[in-house]
Amino acid sequence: MVPVKLLILGSQNSGKTALCVRLLTKRFIGEYDHKKEVTYRCSRVVDQEAVDLEILDLACKVIVLQDSCAASLEASLRWADGFLLLYSITQRLSFLEVPRLKKLIDQTKQSLVVPTVLVANKADLEIGREVTTEEGQRLAKDLRCGFRELSVAESVLAVETSVIQLIRLVLDQQRPLPDRRSYMLTVRHALTRKLTRSKTMQW
Repeated sequence: MVPVKLLILGSQNSGKTALCVRLLTKRFIGEYDHKKEVTYRCSRVVDQEAVDLEILDLACKVIVLQDSCAASLEASLRWADGFLLLYSITQRLSFLEVPRLKKLIDQTKQSLVVPTVLVANKADLEIGREVTTEEGQRLAKDLRCGFRELSVAESVLAVETSVIQLIRLVLDQQRPLPDRRSYMLTVRHALTRKLTRSKTMQW
């Protein structure tokens, strides 16, 4: 199985733990103890590839970036292969927090492409919406992230789809690029065989 490690980040009450539990158990639970750091493990098959999945849900106090927690957050960022950035459409402050979190990820990973999906949660609470879908899409484009707007409370399928989207991004990055030299040799041999067959047929 291919190991994939995901880190889920977002402001308090954005639905991080609810999303993880929904993914693993299919159940929705609204209230959680936000003081604990939890790692969830499960397996998935993505594009016919078996994936051993670990998802780290950080305690809120770590994400706030107190001096005593900065080292712990950095270690978690280095550990992860991909990132789910979560905000609530009913909490504008959680949306405004996303660019800071993405900047921390980019600074720590120091890579041009970091597999990341921006998830707008609580889409079922339309009457309390403070962040439009278009704003989320624009931010995702600016931050070079995938984007999903969903309701953890209403749809386990949407949760599964957003996580699989991120797993695909991680797997795409982990796959080695084809060896250009061996590719050119393969093409040359194929052309040589084709020319040889052509000459044989002419004779």
